Amino acid sequence: MEENDAIDPDYQKGFNEGYVFAKYLPELSEKLSKAELKSSRGIGFQDGRKEFITAQVKDKFPDWLKGNRTNSDKAVPGKDKSRSIEPDK
Repeated sequence: MEENDAIDPDYQKGFNEGYVFAKYLPELSEKLSKAELKSSRGIGFQDGRKEFITAQVKDKFPDWLKGNRTNSDKAVPGKDKSRSIEPDK
């Protein structure tokens, strides 16, 4: 089972580099990702850049689009009839 879960070290190194380059050097990462990269490190670089861009887009979504439809910090008023609606004196 471990053989199937093992990630190529070159791919992982490229993935991490692509993520960091996209974060700190976006122009350079865009140019590098457009190159015809056939090695596992190059493919990892492209995938890392895509992952960073996807994460950035998801962070800009409102909560209701992220799937967080239940906000526990919002207080929902009760519907009982005994609550008082008198002004403060």
